Amino acid sequence: MKRIGSYMLFLLILLSLHARAKTAEDYYVSAFNEMSDMLAGRDSLSIKIAVFLAEWAYYEGKLDYKTDFCDEIDRIARFIHSIYAVNKLEKYKTGMQMAISSYILSPYSGNNYTPYTYDFDPISMDEESWERQFVSRTLKTHKGQCRSLPWMYKILANELNAEAALAHAPRHCYIMYKDEDNITLEEWINLELTTNQMQPKWWIKEDFEISDSALIVGTYMTPLTDIQTVACQMADLAFGYREKFKRYDEFTYYCASRSLEFYPMNPNAWIIRGKSLERIIQECLTRTGGIVDDYVAYLIRQMDETKLCYDKTYMTEETEEIRERRKQEAIEAQKYIKEKIQSR
Repeated sequence: MKRIGSYMLFLLILLSLHARAKTAEDYYVSAFNEMSDMLAGRDSLSIKIAVFLAEWAYYEGKLDYKTDFCDEIDRIARFIHSIYAVNKLEKYKTGMQMAISSYILSPYSGNNYTPYTYDFDPISMDEESWERQFVSRTLKTHKGQCRSLPWMYKILANELNAEAALAHAPRHCYIMYKDEDNITLEEWINLELTTNQMQPKWWIKEDFEISDSALIVGTYMTPLTDIQTVACQMADLAFGYREKFKRYDEFTYYCASRSLEFYPMNPNAWIIRGKSLERIIQECLTRTGGIVDDYVAYLIRQMDETKLCYDKTYMTEETEEIRERRKQEAIEAQKYIKEKIQSR
């Protein structure tokens, strides 16, 4: 394990005070340090490793980087190379992106004739277990959703030197890459893996009810750089911690704050930071008997700053109508894909 900085040493001491699942928490501290080193330039930036670390921490180390992650990714990458070569996709500037999409969405011997499809069970996002968004699970089951499928695509694109980026819509993730072959009328391809569609920009904006302000500041529909992608994964590390331990605390605060240094237009990270500060302030007031001392006053100022920065992202609040519409679109798309496969 890498050397831990002074503020992380303080965090470790705080975590040690929690009697429950102390060892499990230590995995999260290790994952935080590894990602933080990547973001600071002390270690090589790797989206694949960052994704693995978040899942590894949740499983308390019961996930092997080589056998549960790299071996299958390497095998898939080799097969995608064969799709690229056999179909002579080198004549296209975006041929490798096409090959990746084809592998994920079409039956091949290399995916056991089982394309990667949307995981509909359970359908309610409120009931959805955290593991359902894990890339390691999608690699094994060939089922995923609006997070695991595009993150798997992004990892494969990096392995195959294909330019592609993650992009966000409200509570949603998809792939963007430049349309260098002029397949569409737009500059960028917006690839929606849950519905197997290339969607125009105007359609995404209307479907998710995204405001012009959110587009202008880059909250949604903006290709993320690799460093922003790792920062996003650090925010997901905090979400995983919250799911596992059912609390916000100093750890989730540090995760969100570190993530926001490199990706400040992530509204989810501001939400984590705000909820973490709220919990810390409540605990401090309990200890002081409700007295607002200098430290509590400092935390309240941090809370005010967090609220202001969150508002500047112009986040779209997901309604039940939007959620139901997205579900039906995914169902119809998977039905179409299944019928198309059976007709071959």
